Amino acid sequence: MIEIYLLEHLQAFYEYGTLSEAARYLKIAQPSLSRSMKKLEELLGVELFERRKNRILLNDTGKLAAEYAQRILETEKEMERQIRLFDRSLHTITVGSCCPGPLLEFLPGVMGRFPGMAVSSEADTCERLVTGLKSHKYNIVILPQPLAMDGIFCRRYREEQLFVSVLPDHPAASCKEVSFAEMNGQNFIMYAHVGFWERIVREKMPESRFFLQEDIDAVGELGKFSKLPHFSSDITIQAMPSRRNGRVHVPFSDPESHVCYYLACLEQNRETFEKIFAPL
Repeated sequence: MIEIYLLEHLQAFYEYGTLSEAARYLKIAQPSLSRSMKKLEELLGVELFERRKNRILLNDTGKLAAEYAQRILETEKEMERQIRLFDRSLHTITVGSCCPGPLLEFLPGVMGRFPGMAVSSEADTCERLVTGLKSHKYNIVILPQPLAMDGIFCRRYREEQLFVSVLPDHPAASCKEVSFAEMNGQNFIMYAHVGFWERIVREKMPESRFFLQEDIDAVGELGKFSKLPHFSSDITIQAMPSRRNGRVHVPFSDPESHVCYYLACLEQNRETFEKIFAPL
């Protein structure tokens, strides 16, 4: 049986081209690496190297062996990752979302339904969320569009409406609704991790500047002391008291300011999670 460390040593030599560079990368002595290469040849019963004065090179057989070694090592890493993800799934429910808003309501529901499980969450792009769902990184993902894919269970969850939050003396405070075009050119306080909403507001208000905050609560707190408008939604206004501090919330009128979210999980986990997929 070929031990993994021998494949790692062969792959390092293949990548770096010399014993000295490969040994430096592996943080081992060069004679140790030479012994590994010799041992691998003995185990396979073939010559892998062309030996020249003060230098060895992989021959064609050695290059083929190195390519197989690389694939085996990649498979080993994927095995380790999948095993760890599966083990984590036994104790943790991981939710990925396209933006933070729906997590404010969804996560408490998950924790209430699964009191013995840890719950973690993160925001990412839709493409990465789908990839993460299929690779078991996420148990559940929240997307801004339905996901029609074999092996995936998807259901409509809830909607979200984007608002601009302004002080009572701001010109927009007296409006029933405003458009992105009408607000274009104004400066905003904005949470730095709003997902796809950032792309929308930057595209629709190209002349505006956005002062990003790493802490979601900081947006509402800064609103107490700043005249700058910031963004809220029907979800954040309800779930975060700081967003209601003396501000007037005016909905945007553009179609892009209104989104419907969808929950998705693997079909094999449908029975486990379907009970928390009911729309609000």
